[in-house]
Amino acid sequence: MKERKVGFIDDIIFPGGYTKAFTMSYDDGTIHDRRFVEILNRYHIKATFNLNSAFFGLERHSRPGMPPLDTSVIEESEVNTLYAGHEIAGHGYTHVGPTGTGSSNFMYETIRDKAELERITGKMVRGYAWPFGQFDETTKEIVKLAGYHYARAVETTDAFGLPEDFLAWKGTAHHNNEKLMDLAADFCSNEGFGFRKKLFYVWGHSYEFEFNQSWEMIEAFCKYMDEHREGIWFATNIEIAEYVEAYRRLEYSAEGEMVYNPSAVAVSFNRMGKTYTVMPGETAEIIL
Repeated sequence: MKERKVGFIDDIIFPGGYTKAFTMSYDDGTIHDRRFVEILNRYHIKATFNLNSAFFGLERHSRPGMPPLDTSVIEESEVNTLYAGHEIAGHGYTHVGPTGTGSSNFMYETIRDKAELERITGKMVRGYAWPFGQFDETTKEIVKLAGYHYARAVETTDAFGLPEDFLAWKGTAHHNNEKLMDLAADFCSNEGFGFRKKLFYVWGHSYEFEFNQSWEMIEAFCKYMDEHREGIWFATNIEIAEYVEAYRRLEYSAEGEMVYNPSAVAVSFNRMGKTYTVMPGETAEIIL
């Protein structure tokens, strides 16, 4: 093997050769998801929906601290048809606060919800959103042991970076952020570069559109993203987490000229201006 005389740093490339990725995440599975999913589908946007499987069919006409509002939950029989093409993720069986319920009960809440959602969908459920945004190192370990690959927090960054810790995944913005459209314009108009590949992550609850009468706002946002989709990977949360995890698992030879991909996902990266793709189980030879 030729001795390497130059340094290099590899940089992730998203599927399709893109430098930018966009995803959305919505909690609680209320009846307002019906209207919201219609909007998402109209503009070809993927999202992740975080559900509490104990609450399907529950009639509920208020939320804590809010005026009367119908926040009833969809029926179990709707799940597969309503969310077709999107991701179903866990949100706790009965939405208890993870850090205030004790480890044993939180373990039950987590695995029971996962088991029920997998029974309903016939698919593995691998994503999660923290109820009330609560978590600590113990609850993170429980979620990981339950088989979840990521867990979304409620804190946001107003930025487009990839998360260092997918079990404490902070989004870019809640949809109520007054800078949402400015963030969208910045994201869409400026390319990712160097080691700052861009991920735009928006989250919320669909009942908030009804409460705030902001349906026109979210439709305008989705329409804008669709109109500027060139160069953007539109993905669910698990698709992004799985891909970035696979990239981070790449193994390198001592000289860096052999790269092994132990995952089941094809991974692309840029090295010194050239894009390389390493297939699952493949060792790629890269000549500098």
